[in-house]
Formats: sequence, structure tokens, C-alpha cells
Amino acid sequence: MKWYYNVAFIVLVMVSTLLIRVPVPAGGYFNLGDALIVFIALVGGSASGALAGGLGSALADLIGFPIFAPITLVAKGLLGFVAGLGKGRNIVLSITLPFFGELIMVAIYFCGTWLLPSLGKAAAVADLVPNLIQGFSGVLGGKLLFTAWQSIAPRK
Repeated sequence: MKWYYNVAFIVLVMVSTLLIRVPVPAGGYFNLGDALIVFIALVGGSASGALAGGLGSALADLIGFPIFAPITLVAKGLLGFVAGLGKGRNIVLSITLPFFGELIMVAIYFCGTWLLPSLGKAAAVADLVPNLIQGFSGVLGGKLLFTAWQSIAPRK
């Protein structure tokens, strides 16, 4: 993948993360970024998914929730990397791997939130369901975007 595609992917994830923000109990927010991360990972592979997911999401957090930026860098970077392993794979793996990436993301947010002194266990538990919903919708939205893209993308 050319470097300028990756820069564009980072910006797309950042903008999609900032575009619609629905607050969740611990002070974070539900957003559309995961769908873009899954889509980018399925199009560009693990490296593009990790870059766009980690950097794009962390940059968005720096604007609104800087305490989460380091956690987001790791959580969304791993989401993009694992989801990108599904690039070019059969339908089962192109859904299973992004789903597994989302579960990793949820686990990292759970542990990270629990370990933050200002938030702790109660906030981690309160954010668990919203993070699972975001993860599930991220896989669904990303796979739908990828399927639509496949129908219009030029064939090699």
C-alpha cells in the first residue's frame, strides 16, 4: 500500500471517529471509527489497518479524551492489525478475524479503564457493553463497506 493511502486512511478514521460521538458512562464515546478500521484493514491489510486504527483513533482521542489516547493507540492498532489478517481470505475468516480484533480491543479498553486511577473497575464494567456494541457494529459496518467497495472497485 502506498504511503499516501495510509495517510488518507489515518485521516478517514480520525474524522469518522470525531464525526458522531455518543457518550458512554465512563466519559468515552461510541463512534463510527471501528467500521472504517475494519474496512481499511480488509482493503489494505494488517499494516494499513494498524496504522489507520491506532494513529487515526488516538489522534481523535487527543482532541477530546487525551487520557485514553495511549490505550486507544494500542487497542485500535491491534484491532486493525488482526482485522487485516482477513484480507483476501474466505468469507468466514474475513468476518472472524475482524471480530476477534474487536474482542481484543474491548479487552484492552476494559483493562486500561480499570487501571486508570481516575476511572477504575466501575467505569470499566460500565463501558463493557457499549464497547461490545461498538465492536459488533464495527465488524458489521466494516464488512458491509468492504462488500460494497468490492462491487465497485476495479478488478486487477
